[in-house]
Amino acid sequence: MNFIRRALSDDASRIAEIIITNYRINFYPIFKDDEFYFRELNVLDMAAEYTENSQALKNTFVYDDGALKGIIRINGDEIEKLFVEPQFQSMGIGAKLLEFALKNMNVKYLWVLEHNRRGIAFYRRHGFELTGEKIIEDEYVPLLKMKINIPDNIYLKKVEKNSPDKLILDRINEEAFPECERNSLDALYSSGLDGRLDIIGIYCNDEISGFLAVRRFGKICYIAYFAVCHEKRSTGIGSRALHLLKNLYSSGHIVAEVESPDQKCINNNIRLHRYDFYIRNGFFKTGWYSFYDDTEFEILCSEKNFDKPEFEKFTEYLRSIVPDHIPSLYRK
Repeated sequence: MNFIRRALSDDASRIAEIIITNYRINFYPIFKDDEFYFRELNVLDMAAEYTENSQALKNTFVYDDGALKGIIRINGDEIEKLFVEPQFQSMGIGAKLLEFALKNMNVKYLWVLEHNRRGIAFYRRHGFELTGEKIIEDEYVPLLKMKINIPDNIYLKKVEKNSPDKLILDRINEEAFPECERNSLDALYSSGLDGRLDIIGIYCNDEISGFLAVRRFGKICYIAYFAVCHEKRSTGIGSRALHLLKNLYSSGHIVAEVESPDQKCINNNIRLHRYDFYIRNGFFKTGWYSFYDDTEFEILCSEKNFDKPEFEKFTEYLRSIVPDHIPSLYRK
């Protein structure tokens, strides 16, 4: 269900409350300006910016599921404000507002307070990068410019076994995974005859550049394989593919198992890179681990509330497809 709508003039005081609460919680500890944050900054004056037909109101969208919990203000291709009521933060509301803006409003950049490390990390998880540009607003407020790092014309499309693109995916599969970790795509297709496996091509400007293999069972959408061709790595394609995957399986819980970082392992840098990739792109730590093939894996999920019983049903199903895959979940 979509809870995002255009702001109305009746929302003005609530919008002002959310903005001011965030200013005081997040920015007052940095600037310690009592006069501004507790005298000049007030709901009445802030709400006056959002009168009917005002530009601020026209540029604002709200997240309203019965209670107005978050706002985003967009000016052209710039995000001017994005705030969620503190009591409702870490519930995915900010991510939904940002994804709405990226998908529907063609936003490209924003300015973020240099000291706002949490905000910078949030935007990075959703594909924004610092450009190196910096301005000083109101003589002492340092702002950094961030720009979305998404290549043009990225889309996902299921690839059937008889598609000519499958031959390209075979080559990508061989270059992306060492032989000990690799299954042939022919074997993958054969394991999906029950209709629960999707081989999804990642296309950039109509050229296939990678793929995902996703197994579905109940609400679980399990990333079995994820590869991008060598020449297109570190270009933002992988991040964009993950966000598009969330849209493709919007009612599901996308789950990934990544090798646990371990300083004793010779490939720990690769493990850290993979782990950071998913976290930067909005996946959550579940606190659950599995162990198989002599390797510990940490389970990450696209939703904050990981459904462990449902995932255990999925692993039971997976045993019927891959009999030697018998992990059990545990906490550390």
